[in-house]
Amino acid sequence: MSVDVAEPMLEVEDVVHYYGSVRALGHVSLSAAKGEFLTILGSSGSGKTTMLRVISGLERPTSVRRLRIGGEDVAQLPASRRNCTTVFQS
Repeated sequence: MSVDVAEPMLEVEDVVHYYGSVRALGHVSLSAAKGEFLTILGSSGSGKTTMLRVISGLERPTSVRRLRIGGEDVAQLPASRRNCTTVFQS
């Protein structure tokens, strides 16, 4: 029996981000395959918005091992060159 494993549409591996001395993300990884829904849940201040800002390119992480969207390495691309958007609540 073979298992069809879809290529991830989003890959974030080992992202760390600090605001000054405050660690907002500590070695966080996530992935989502094409067609999957991804929900990021957590309490206030847990880094959800920071993760979305890193993925969309609005925030440059302190460090990240891998950041790919649609198989393309976007770690060094500005937000305007990523095939991604973020709609914030307010």
